[in-house]
Amino acid sequence: MEVIRLDPSKLQQAAMIYARAFFDYPEFVSYLPNREWRTRHFAAYCEMGLNFAIRYGEVYTTPDLKGIIAWFPPGKTHFANWMYLKVPGFIRIMLLIGWKNASRITTCEDYVAEVHEKILPGPHWYLWGLAVDPDCQGQGLGTTVMQPGLTRADQQGLPVYLETHDEKNIAYYQKRGFDLVRSERVPGIGLPFWCFVRQPKG
Repeated sequence: MEVIRLDPSKLQQAAMIYARAFFDYPEFVSYLPNREWRTRHFAAYCEMGLNFAIRYGEVYTTPDLKGIIAWFPPGKTHFANWMYLKVPGFIRIMLLIGWKNASRITTCEDYVAEVHEKILPGPHWYLWGLAVDPDCQGQGLGTTVMQPGLTRADQQGLPVYLETHDEKNIAYYQKRGFDLVRSERVPGIGLPFWCFVRQPKG
């Protein structure tokens, strides 16, 4: 199946699929614990996130948008908080989230970024997000949208980094050549995450 750059005109549609895929993901349940809030606003939250990835990285998808992946290239894998202020929808989403949840998100994101930088400070590709429509999971779409990015990293002789907040994903990434290098919990909050590095092949 073909993997193409996300057409910005299809951003809202992609965000809805992304939201379906991540609705019960532990990270976002921790960030946004009110299920009714997620039902009403999570697609807008995901649209803001994909906007961020489009602005500073690269977003690819299958033509039917059932598989979506966001990458950040070497030199753009660590983010400053001011970068979010330039993203369409960021201020609106933060106001909807409220100060308490926004503060929790910032604490978690800052710690996850700190661990990332310690593990892999040099040039690498960052696999920031991988989503498959729940109706299509188990059909290989995740591998399909991931493979072109892995091939590119191999050709450049660069490692790939990612983290997951869902323990069930550990085996999935290990089967695709990633090594689990660290497990962590955000201090004071307890949100777990697992860090992976895939060294270049060939």
